[in-house]
Amino acid sequence: MTRAAILVATVMLGVSGLPSPCRAQGSPGQGRPGGGPAAMDPSAALQMPFEQFARARGVSADRLARALAIPEDEDLSQPLSVILRKHGLSRNDVQAAMAKANPVAAEAAHKNWAKIRLKFVLWGLVFLVAMVLLATRPITKPLRAAMLAASVVIFGVWLGVEPNAPGTVKDALVLYGQEGVIFPPRVVAFIGFMLMSILGNKVFCGWGCHFGTLQDLLWQVPTRKYKVPFRLSNVMRFGFLAAIALGALVFATDILEPIDPFRIFSFSAIAAVAIGVAAVLLVLSLWVYRPWCTLLCPFGAVSWVGERISLWRPRVNHKTCIDCKACERACPTQSMAGLRAGARLAQDCFACGACMKACPVQAIQWGLKPPADRPAEDAEGVET
Repeated sequence: MTRAAILVATVMLGVSGLPSPCRAQGSPGQGRPGGGPAAMDPSAALQMPFEQFARARGVSADRLARALAIPEDEDLSQPLSVILRKHGLSRNDVQAAMAKANPVAAEAAHKNWAKIRLKFVLWGLVFLVAMVLLATRPITKPLRAAMLAASVVIFGVWLGVEPNAPGTVKDALVLYGQEGVIFPPRVVAFIGFMLMSILGNKVFCGWGCHFGTLQDLLWQVPTRKYKVPFRLSNVMRFGFLAAIALGALVFATDILEPIDPFRIFSFSAIAAVAIGVAAVLLVLSLWVYRPWCTLLCPFGAVSWVGERISLWRPRVNHKTCIDCKACERACPTQSMAGLRAGARLAQDCFACGACMKACPVQAIQWGLKPPADRPAEDAEGVET
């Protein structure tokens, strides 16, 4: 398995050497926030017909004209300099309008693609390590705490706020609502997060998400714990997702950004409100397991749906189970209670491994099927 992990890491590092998405798509705005070829001579550009200038920049002339608030009846075959002078516009106005007229290029231009690729390579390695640990050994509290702390430091403190799983959902809705476009790299990131969540039952959320692991780390502090009823938590989470979608698609507004708790990892631009929200969630994490993940996270809601078809997950052999409910007590949520009852809509399992460690008869294992019957048993096991 170690060789396989090294092979996967090597392949992903090779992929990380590929050009950035904006260059791979031939976007004219590579490396410049406003879009457009970096080598275009400014004086020559001013003499170009407006339509030709827009085409050279990979933007519709009509769209660029609307971004500059140029009247619809304007003759766009005139030189760019003539139109700018006629409407009192400057080169800076054109640069700002280019970003507005070509939002995909503008979105790509401010991304640190090297850091993003590195982050996904490391997420892939964490996923593999977590899968191996869950399948081969009990997850002790010190081991779990060490892995959680490493994820917080690597993916949050070192590599920063973006990308993050909730952002792939929220930002996709907001960009489409505001500009009517889809940012392809964000779709790829979302698919990657979902694949990790489906292949290994929410292993990404449980072991790799920087704000999720920070909450989980605080939950390890010995205090009296409370479990929010799943029906209430899921209604809250899908309600918040619906509010984000409504704000983005109907009002072209990002309602999450001002309060996004992930902003605590953006050390250069931390909003006071976001700090306050994050602080409340982190303090609450001492008593309630992952309040952001279980009550509000938009990706948490979406990945819960994907979890219905997850492959590797806790599997229970009901025949060897002695119904002591030790696993349910060890589970930080109501997930194990639902899994043991065979509920189709059980609560999220964050792949912490507590249930397997707590089981006195090894009736639970991480895998594609339940553990084998004990020799003394001869009835068929029931898989959940």
